[in-house]
Amino acid sequence: MRQEKKEKILIVVTILVVALLLVATYYDRSSALLKRTLAYRLPDYARVDSIDKHGFMFYRVGYEAKISINAAKPEDILTCFVQGYDFSGNMLSLDEYEEISNDMFENEYSYVKIRPQPAPGSSVWMMEVITEEGHRIVHFMDIEAGDHAYLYIYYVR
Repeated sequence: MRQEKKEKILIVVTILVVALLLVATYYDRSSALLKRTLAYRLPDYARVDSIDKHGFMFYRVGYEAKISINAAKPEDILTCFVQGYDFSGNMLSLDEYEEISNDMFENEYSYVKIRPQPAPGSSVWMMEVITEEGHRIVHFMDIEAGDHAYLYIYYVR
């Protein structure tokens, strides 16, 4: 009888752990993380190409994301910025972008793996905000080789 009770407890604990892992995985999926941390909703056609999350499943301290967007509709993303933060950012020449990004990626964002690769002769849109909670979010939007457009998001808690 003692053995049966231990086996039942082990089965219940195993089920609870598996359920917790399923909930954590669902909570930590990329679309949910973006929805929780950004003050705007991305257009339906935007797709996360890659994301590197930092911290624990239930407490992300930051992430870097590369999101594929429609190159013919960059104003959709700018509208999202304005709706979420009441600010749309600034257009940077390639030289200005390289100066800012070199400083940024060599210092406070030196750990970043996902970085924009703007096409030669193109411009880069940059928007940086600090949320009411003190979280810093940097956005870059660029056109890359093959006329692919991407939104890069760097979030730090």
